[in-house]
Amino acid sequence: MAKKKDRQASSGIADASRAEIHEAAYFARKCGLTRDEALQMIREAHASPVLKPAESEKRKH
Repeated sequence: MAKKKDRQASSGIADASRAEIHEAAYFARKCGLTRDEALQMIREAHASPVLKPAESEKRKH
C-alpha cells in the first residue's frame, strides 16, 4: 500500500477575508508578486504600530 502524501502548509489566503484577497490580488498584479507575498506584506503593514509624534513635536495652543 502506498503512503499518503503529507499536505502542504495552507497558504494565508485560505483564512483571509474577501476584501483582503481582492486587495492582495490587486497589489500582486501591480508589483509583480504572488498573492501570498502580497497578502503577507499587507498584513505586516496593518500589524505595525502607528507612529505617534514625540512630546516635543506636538503642537502647543
